[in-house]
Amino acid sequence: MGYYINENSKGKTLEVQGKAKGLVADGAKIVSGEEFVENLICVVKNGLFEAAGYAYNEAEWKIFSQDDGRLKLWLVHPDAKELSGFNK
Repeated sequence: MGYYINENSKGKTLEVQGKAKGLVADGAKIVSGEEFVENLICVVKNGLFEAAGYAYNEAEWKIFSQDDGRLKLWLVHPDAKELSGFNK
């Protein structure tokens, strides 16, 4: 893991809490996360902050999908790759 989204497509920094809301306002759609799809983002609640991780392949999706006790919300954003700075 290592590709995270901290800004929307207009370059505005996403809030520390409410990353999913900010991404939905920017064009993301909420999905189940039950299977890997392109442009998949996992927003993870980490206590005082949220992290929006880009699941760029099936292996990353499996890592994010592990039950680790944290609340997770899955999104698909058409610009997830670019927003995360993914470079592989």
